[in-house]
Amino acid sequence: MTLTAREMLYSLYGAYRLARLDKDGVVYFDSTPEGAMRSFHAAVLVLPAYVVLTLLRQWDQLGDLSLVRFLMVEGIAYVISWTAYPLLMFHVSGLLDRADHFYTFLCAYNWSSVIQMAVYLPVVLLAETGLLPPALGEGLVMITTLLILVYQWFVVRTTLDVNPGVAAGLVLVDVTVAVTITSMADGMLQ
Repeated sequence: MTLTAREMLYSLYGAYRLARLDKDGVVYFDSTPEGAMRSFHAAVLVLPAYVVLTLLRQWDQLGDLSLVRFLMVEGIAYVISWTAYPLLMFHVSGLLDRADHFYTFLCAYNWSSVIQMAVYLPVVLLAETGLLPPALGEGLVMITTLLILVYQWFVVRTTLDVNPGVAAGLVLVDVTVAVTITSMADGMLQ
């Protein structure tokens, strides 16, 4: 189940095309069960950015935290964040009579995370540098977050072939799962 450089580049290109709201981006994914499993390699690409964002989020508490506890809690949270929503969507896609679309969804969902992080991290870093007035930095982060949510909505709507309202609801579930995981991890570090 080795990911080739070619498959990775095709998948990232497909995610990029979806970010441009091009439905044809889905043809660049290997939508087989094996391809869907290989799409979890995207977690490795996203990990360095996740570490940076986590350090920024926990910066004020880092001096008071045990390194082992910090790494364990955040490591587990990272794995859960990459698996909880896809596991839920495996079942939800069946309930929506879209089980035959699940592997395409999973590939697009995972690879789109790389594109999302490539856009989100620089904006957060720019906002955190203090080079911008705080209100402008926060505004840029908010606008970027909203654009990412639109991207996620498009990925869900396109890959699962569901109506706009269902896609919005599924993105809301994704956000809820992510916020819950982050809140639980943060609570374990206090």
